[in-house]
Amino acid sequence: MNISRRFLSILCSIIALTALNGCSNKSSTPKQPSSAPMPPASTGSISSQYPANSAVHTPVKDAITKLLAGQEASQYPFLPRGTRLNHASVDHGIVTLDFNRAFNRLANMGDTTESEAQKALRHSLAGIKGVDKLRITVNGAPFQSQMTDWYTPFSIQDQKDSSEQ
Repeated sequence: MNISRRFLSILCSIIALTALNGCSNKSSTPKQPSSAPMPPASTGSISSQYPANSAVHTPVKDAITKLLAGQEASQYPFLPRGTRLNHASVDHGIVTLDFNRAFNRLANMGDTTESEAQKALRHSLAGIKGVDKLRITVNGAPFQSQMTDWYTPFSIQDQKDSSEQ
């Protein structure tokens, strides 16, 4: 009898420890990843509000994503289909938009289409405080075009718009 009581006691202890250990390691609700921090209140400089490698949606990323979605839905897009934004950063008022390689097809779509694409990108960013100039890269390298230099930062505002302000 002594051995069976001892065995039962050990068995009950093992079951109890296993149950307690299982409860402490497993949660009834799955853990959710922590949400990204909200951008800080306006400090006057978009560079300080949104770090270049921020996972937070920024006005720049949101504006360009909206433009690209509209282009995908358009019957006559002036940005090549399949163009995606890889990365957007802002440094001292200069926005650098890095697109995937689909953007390279723009160089073969004609001067008028390329001009319209540039106007659309500038227009999308024009209302964002702290954004003055734009530069375009494709997979981290300057976009090559025969029409214009897309890498040297160019003004977001039209020349006539900036003279009226």
